Amino acid sequence: MSRRTEKHIVKADIMERPIRKAVLLATNLIASGQQYSGSIINISEEGVGMFVLKTSFPDSTINCTKGSLLKLEVQSTLGVYVMLQCRIKWLRIKKCPMGITTSMGMQVIDPPPSFVKLFKSLL
Repeated sequence: MSRRTEKHIVKADIMERPIRKAVLLATNLIASGQQYSGSIINISEEGVGMFVLKTSFPDSTINCTKGSLLKLEVQSTLGVYVMLQCRIKWLRIKKCPMGITTSMGMQVIDPPPSFVKLFKSLL
């Protein structure tokens, strides 16, 4: 099976990565037994980019780092929920007057067929 990829130039090297699709999907992030509401803003066959709502992460619960494993419950455009096991690839936490904004990119570990089907339905 051939993979569709984008090409990016990074420090004069060409690097391929999976095609990403801009979306807005409701999601629940499950970390350390806590559930946080968020939104997926881009998706590929191998991962997702998302943000967590500003007020969801109080200072005392931000204990995620690059490489942490999390569960992600994604609601498809048809209202079907897909549960994913993910590893954080990058994480940005910013404090602002309105609270805390958290965005992250995650690799989906062993993407289930329902996730692959969801991604393909969005192309």
